[in-house]
Amino acid sequence: MKEHSSVFLDREDWPEWFTLDLIQGLDPTVLPGLPLQTPLLILGIAEGPLKRLVDDLQKYSMVDNYKKHLKKYDIEADFLLDIDKPWGFGGVLNPHRRTGRDDGQRIIEYSIAIPRIEKDAGECGDCNGTAKVDDRDCFHCMGTGRDKTNDLDVLNCISATLCVLTVILDMPDKELVAGIKTKRQQLLTVQMHFGRWGAAIGATLSRPFGDYLRLLSGQELPEAKAAIKSVYLQMLPGYARFGDFDYRANVHRNGQLIIDVPGDGCGLYVDGCSKSLQEASGPMRLNCHNVDGHHQQLALLCGLAAISGMARKSLYSNADMT
Repeated sequence: MKEHSSVFLDREDWPEWFTLDLIQGLDPTVLPGLPLQTPLLILGIAEGPLKRLVDDLQKYSMVDNYKKHLKKYDIEADFLLDIDKPWGFGGVLNPHRRTGRDDGQRIIEYSIAIPRIEKDAGECGDCNGTAKVDDRDCFHCMGTGRDKTNDLDVLNCISATLCVLTVILDMPDKELVAGIKTKRQQLLTVQMHFGRWGAAIGATLSRPFGDYLRLLSGQELPEAKAAIKSVYLQMLPGYARFGDFDYRANVHRNGQLIIDVPGDGCGLYVDGCSKSLQEASGPMRLNCHNVDGHHQQLALLCGLAAISGMARKSLYSNADMT
């Protein structure tokens, strides 16, 4: 096999070959009683690279490798490759009908529905469903009277699917994304890890994205904060009792983006020592800290997707740009 020549956004600008965005769900703590709207992570892939990707995936060993990883979680799933239907492990990539426009390279969009992880498991065994032990809220069920269990199968299929797609989400071969006809520039690449020992996530932001963040220096990003909260509470609704404290999306000095979700200092951020923070223009690198679960990984990715959608709308608002 020939040596690959990969795309590196921290070295040069490239035409847009994939996009990330988020359709936010409703916040049940703000609008109680309304039916929940499942948040959707939207992944768009340029038509040409997508077709080449599907052909290539049938040759790559990584599909079988991640299938074996899923078996360690007792998940039997094939990587489906009919892109006109739900595809990926467990069919987590669903054809999305949102109206788009053709700017010279059609983007084919797929939605990933954020799964409900937390499941009701019947009466709490410690308080027998009364919610009280010795006249205090039951510590085990947090005063709900109900036991809970976590169903991680769909979440793990999502993470494994995105890791397979790393061949286009992170440093694709230049031949894979060659021939794209658009003046839009790729905004980011994403790196993800799937396994029992951590769920790392990282990203490289291109020069246009980095410069967009520099213009937001010193600001909070309430839209992104609301997005990660809606995603997290969709997965784990019981966490609503802890309030807003653990959700953060801020841009500090010189464009330093920091996104935090519940956990032990769990976040995705531009390192404070990064040389990019001393530059007036240029790309940025995002690293993670204490991302132990795939639920945290997905929440952080969704926060980044929400900000990417904001940047794309701001940078490329001209519908006639080709």
